[in-house]
Amino acid sequence: PEVFQLCIDVFVQRYAGMDVDAIAGLDARGFVLGPPIALALKKPFIMIRKKGKLPNAVTGEEYRKEYKGENAAGGDELCISNTAIKEGARVLVIDDLVATGGTLIAAVDLLKAVKATVVECACIVELKALGGYGKLQAKHPEVKVWGLISEDVLTLEGTVA
Repeated sequence: PEVFQLCIDVFVQRYAGMDVDAIAGLDARGFVLGPPIALALKKPFIMIRKKGKLPNAVTGEEYRKEYKGENAAGGDELCISNTAIKEGARVLVIDDLVATGGTLIAAVDLLKAVKATVVECACIVELKALGGYGKLQAKHPEVKVWGLISEDVLTLEGTVA
């Protein structure tokens, strides 16, 4: 619990001074990180879910990931509640990691479709070798990604004390 709280505290410290109206978490690990950050910042939390998981929802375009999706063609679609975002809202997107960027790009596309502004995308770690941030930048150059830790730490060999 102490390490998780420390992670939340770092995110809160980073975003406390930014003009953010809401925190959006990506299905499903963004639902673990997003709510405590939203509570600490006193902002609403918005779920961005896979199609069919929310009532009264706006659905985005189909996107592809590095692994097979929900439909037979291998893609997925994200959705957001019709009442979750007000036009012009400034949204922070939270997920556990950025890999190939498919889900993150789909989330930014969806938020822009409902006329929100994405302040930044935040994650625990960005897997830079998979190029997701570059793909996001190619489509949405104004949207930055911030990672809590460097992926370099994932390659360090552990030792037993």
